[in-house]
Amino acid sequence: MRVHKQQHAQKTITFPYLYFSCIIYIMTEKHNSISIFISSHKPAEHIEGKYFIPIQVGAALPGKKKIDGFIQDNTGDNISDKNLRFCELTAQYWAWKNTDSEYYGFFHYRRYLGFNTSFSKNESIWGTLEEPRFSDSLVKKYNLDDKSVKALVEQYDIVLPEIKDITVMPGHSKNIRQQYVSSGYLHEKDLDIMMDVLKDKYPDFYPYAISFMSGHKSYLNNMFIMKKDIFNKYCEWLFDILFECDKRIDYTDYSVEAIRTPGHLAERLLNIYIAYLKDNNDYKIKELPTVVLLDTEPMPEIAPAFKKNNVAIALSANNFYVPYVATVIASILQNSSDKNNYDILLMHKDITSHEQTKLKSIIKDNDNFSLRFINISRFDEKFKSLFLRGHFTIETWFRLLMPEIMPKYDKVLYLDSDLVVNADVAELYDTDIKGYLLAACHDADTAGLYNGFEPKKKNYMDNILKIAKPYDYFQAGVILFNLAEFRKQLKTDEMLEFAASYEWELLDQDVLNYLAQGKVKFVDMAWNVMYDWRFIRINEIISRAPKYLQDEYMTAHANPKIIHYAGPDKPWNDPNTDYAGLFWKYARESKYYESIIYRNTQKEVKIGVKGKIKNIARKALPENTKMGQVVRKIIGRTR
Repeated sequence: MRVHKQQHAQKTITFPYLYFSCIIYIMTEKHNSISIFISSHKPAEHIEGKYFIPIQVGAALPGKKKIDGFIQDNTGDNISDKNLRFCELTAQYWAWKNTDSEYYGFFHYRRYLGFNTSFSKNESIWGTLEEPRFSDSLVKKYNLDDKSVKALVEQYDIVLPEIKDITVMPGHSKNIRQQYVSSGYLHEKDLDIMMDVLKDKYPDFYPYAISFMSGHKSYLNNMFIMKKDIFNKYCEWLFDILFECDKRIDYTDYSVEAIRTPGHLAERLLNIYIAYLKDNNDYKIKELPTVVLLDTEPMPEIAPAFKKNNVAIALSANNFYVPYVATVIASILQNSSDKNNYDILLMHKDITSHEQTKLKSIIKDNDNFSLRFINISRFDEKFKSLFLRGHFTIETWFRLLMPEIMPKYDKVLYLDSDLVVNADVAELYDTDIKGYLLAACHDADTAGLYNGFEPKKKNYMDNILKIAKPYDYFQAGVILFNLAEFRKQLKTDEMLEFAASYEWELLDQDVLNYLAQGKVKFVDMAWNVMYDWRFIRINEIISRAPKYLQDEYMTAHANPKIIHYAGPDKPWNDPNTDYAGLFWKYARESKYYESIIYRNTQKEVKIGVKGKIKNIARKALPENTKMGQVVRKIIGRTR
């Protein structure tokens, strides 16, 4: 059992076995023991296994493209063209009419039943268990493997999601009817139509409908697993009612959600049917928790954006860092050439769609620029055991994934997001790195630390990190990666395993320096000039480096092609830092200039308020008093 991802994202994941097995049993009328259909209207990651069948709903609708790895609901006897009104029920109808199984189940592309109820629950306001996205550990956590699914399902006649009390959910409705009416987008008259149809066609069920509507508990989301005979009878009953309701409902002037009324009615009808079965049969019924996946977007296909002169550039940032990565992009644009095409790939976990649109607006008038976003959150498990310190964030580790997530790229220029470009990066990108893992600049700063500025640095470099040639240590803010060579020599999981083996001082920079020893091509330091941090980096640190490195740094510092604001102090926080003017020059072209200014203004206000509070505290609780000492000790421990 594993999570299905796109072929290009995970080479170990093949085109779903399930797709072929499903087609085979449909064509040969082969009998399946359990078929759990996962309905989706768009490409989505999903559980891959013997009993899970991804099905594309609404495949017959105009403009719908076939989703690879999914069967479609528009073959055989189907109501695919009714999907806008019937929602996931088009998959249920298709399965009823076109397949043969002992058990039929229906999940959604982001909602599953959890087959393990032995863990501590952390429910959302809707009573569901929320998970960020699919992962191997999620499959294990909720027993979503073939063996566990089969073992549980075959013990029961019906499996349902846990029944929920709507009075404790948002809206706090008193009963089911009130919940439907107060939704704001559904119409009470349609509920009455359903009740009338039910009373006319199936009067035995009507008392159960009345009881359900006046009650406050419900099975949600049209999810279930049923034995074949129960499922067939349920579908005959359900669709007979819904088709009649569909004829009577006037959809004129309905909103998109209101048009989905048959789907909403079906959710209520399932409850009525189950209530009737419980009272008139001795079926074994099991309730399971509902697991909601917050993100099921598949890994996008990442291929070069341009066929010719493609300059691939990778960046990494979070949503807070957007104004600064925007400045990087603006600086690349300002120094670009019409002869080249610039293919920018921004790795992230949380950059909002609004910010993505705004970032794209920076390059919108330039046909030779492309900006795409790669959400790395699907790889969260890989980063759980990695160490962070100081001002570093998890985004610094993302570059280790590039050989795996960019399989169609042989070479990518990685740039940190706390720098500005002052020359055409295509020149650096064109560097021949055949036979090397990467190209980078010598790190004169680390050489100075090693030579005495930081007393413990020598022992760390020699005996812990074990760098054979410490003066060949490179700065990782600007790296030209030979991804093709990385894929030959180093597997991503091996790199991450080594990364997690120690609390490295400079994190991924140390890791890459160790792994790439002897396989680095050094380029002009002008391509990664670290600014003069607090105006002590040159005089007190780099001055201790070997003369040839100090000379190279000073030459590069005088004519930088890239200025790297490496360190905890940044020009957007302190406009008096070294080469801050260059940052602000490009920030004005980034569309985020005002945002950066506003942040600084807010920061000054907070500092001012904090200062006033401290002054009041000093007067109220002097340091020479017992109470003042106690309070300060408590605050210190808390920090």
